[in-house]
Amino acid sequence: MTESEHWTLKGTFYECCRVTDGHCALWFGRDLPQACANIVTYQIKEGVIQNLDMKEIIITYHMDGIGPKFADLAGGVKEGAAYISNNASDAQRRVLGTFVRQNLEGRMWQKCLGVKFVEIGISENNGTYRIAMPFGEVKMSLAIGKDGKNPIRMENATMPFLSNVRFCNTEYWKYHDYGKNLEYHSTSGAIADFAL
Repeated sequence: MTESEHWTLKGTFYECCRVTDGHCALWFGRDLPQACANIVTYQIKEGVIQNLDMKEIIITYHMDGIGPKFADLAGGVKEGAAYISNNASDAQRRVLGTFVRQNLEGRMWQKCLGVKFVEIGISENNGTYRIAMPFGEVKMSLAIGKDGKNPIRMENATMPFLSNVRFCNTEYWKYHDYGKNLEYHSTSGAIADFAL
C-alpha cells in the first residue's frame, strides 16, 4: 500500500507502557531512563481503507525497543507485532495485513515479528477498561483529578491525531508471543480519541 492510497479512520486509542514512575515521559517530549515496551490498541468506530468499511475492527500493536530518547522515535522502534480482530472479512483481511505494517505503529518498526488475526475484546465498567486477546491483556482505569470526578487530561499532545487525551493507571498488562513473556503492574497509560 502506498501513501497515496486513500484511508481515513476514527475511533478510540488505548496505550500503556512499562513506566511505573508517573506517566510516560515520551508524552511530554522527554527522554526515558531506559528503552521501553508498550501495547497500543485502535478501536475503529468509523472509516475506510481502500473503500472498505472498517467500522468495528480492532488493531492491537505490541512494540519493544522504544526510545529511550524522545529523538530516537524518528528512527523507529526495534520491533513490533500486530493483531487484528478476527471479525474482519476476507476482503478486509487482504487489505489490513499490509496496512498494519505500513501505517499506524507498524510504520515505526525496524523488524516486523508478525501479523495475526485473533479475537480481541474491549469492555468498560465505570471508567475501567479491559482489552483482551489470546496473546495479551490490559486492565486500565482513568486517573481521576483533584475534583474526584473528572479524568486527568492532556492538552496540546505531542501526537496531533489524538484529542481528548485522558491519562490512566494501568493495573496490569501482559504480553506473551514471539518468545516474549512480559507482565507489568501499576504502569502508565492513556485513552484518547483518534482521527487519522
